Amino acid sequence: MTDIAFTLTHSHPGSEWILDGEDYAGLTWLSDTPKPTDQEITDAYPVAVKSVAAKEKARLKLVSDARAFALSLGFTEGMLAVMYPQLKEPLSE
Repeated sequence: MTDIAFTLTHSHPGSEWILDGEDYAGLTWLSDTPKPTDQEITDAYPVAVKSVAAKEKARLKLVSDARAFALSLGFTEGMLAVMYPQLKEPLSE
């Protein structure tokens, strides 16, 4: 089953809509743009999933690179944990 809210959030950013329930029948389109069809949303779902996964992979790479750079400058794990908590060791991919 396609996650309509997830798909619309990623495939139609800035669009306004209301979803009552989890089915296409509960979708009320509020934007001036044409309402996507159920099939268009279904087709957009795997694209949205891949896009989110790619962005997360890129984020993890940046964190890894930043950690490596900071450690190469002499920062310790303890220093990183206190000064840059967002650079904590990412979980295994």
